[in-house]
Amino acid sequence: MAKTACIFPGQGSQYVGMGRDLYEADPGARECFDEADRVLGFGLSEICFDGPEERLRETRYTQPAILVHSIALWGFFEQSGMRPDFVAGHSVGEYSALVAAGALAFGDALLLVKERAEAMYSAGLDRPGAMAALIGLPAANLPRLLEEAGKAGVIAAANYNSPIQIVISGEVEPVEAAVEKARELGAKRAIKLNVSGAFHSPLMEPAEKRLAARLRETGFSDARIPVVSNVTGAPVSKPEEIVDLLGRQLTSPVLWNQSMQFIREQGVTSFAEVGPGAVLCGLLKRIVPDAECTSCSDGKSATEFLRGVSA
Repeated sequence: MAKTACIFPGQGSQYVGMGRDLYEADPGARECFDEADRVLGFGLSEICFDGPEERLRETRYTQPAILVHSIALWGFFEQSGMRPDFVAGHSVGEYSALVAAGALAFGDALLLVKERAEAMYSAGLDRPGAMAALIGLPAANLPRLLEEAGKAGVIAAANYNSPIQIVISGEVEPVEAAVEKARELGAKRAIKLNVSGAFHSPLMEPAEKRLAARLRETGFSDARIPVVSNVTGAPVSKPEEIVDLLGRQLTSPVLWNQSMQFIREQGVTSFAEVGPGAVLCGLLKRIVPDAECTSCSDGKSATEFLRGVSA
C-alpha cells in the first residue's frame, strides 16, 4: 500500500460558507462547530457560514475557523480507520495536524489557537508590519535581498513555501524596499500580502512569549503519527519538543518546502490536503511533482479519497 501523508492548511485558505455543507450533513462535523462555539464563547460557525468576508479574514477569527473546518473533515478519516504515515500543517495548520496525531485535544487546540490568534493580532497592532510573496527569486539571492532591505529595519524570511515561492515579513519600510528590489535580483513577481501583522518574524516576539505561557499550561500527549514541524522540517512526537517548537514557530520561518521534501524522501507518494481550499496541493506540485495530492475540502472529496486509499 502506498505511503500517505495528511497536510493541513493555514491562514489564507478561508472562505465565506466554509463548513456549512459539513455542518448540515455530518453529525460529527456539527459537533465540531458546536463545540467551537461553546469553547470560544462566540459564534464562530456563523462567521464561517455567513461572514462577512472582512470579519472572517481577521486573524482572530480566521485561525480557529481553519482549525475547526480541518478537524471536522478529519472526522471522516478517523471514522474510516485510515491512519497516514505522516501529518504536517502550514503555520496554524500545525495545530490541526497535532489534533489528528492525537497529541492535542480538540478543545485545548481551540483555546490555544484563540490565544495565538489574539496574541498575533495584538502584536500586529503594537508593531505594524507587512509581508510579501516573492515568486521566482533565486534562493542564492535571498540573503542579499534581506541584507539590503534590512538597512531600513527588521525583515526576515517567513515562509519557504516552494522552490519558487518565499514569503518575507517585517517592518513596513524594509518589506516595501524588498518588493522594489526583488525584480533586480531575479524575482518574477513580488506581491504584498493582505495581512494584519508581520507573522513569523521577530516582530511576533511579544506574541511568542504570551503563547508560550499558555502552551506550558496545556496537556500534550505523545503523537501517534509523526508530525513534521514547521520550525525544523523534521518529525516530532514528544510533548516537550512539541511545546518548544510551537512557541518558536511564531518567530521562525515555516519550512514548508523542506517539510514536504522530507516526507517525500520517506517514500510517501499520496498526500491529502484536509481543510478548506487547495493551496497546499498547489505548492506540493512545485515541490514534489511526482506526488499525488487530493484536496479533501468537503465531505464528498474526503470520502472519495478514503475510498481510493482503501481500495
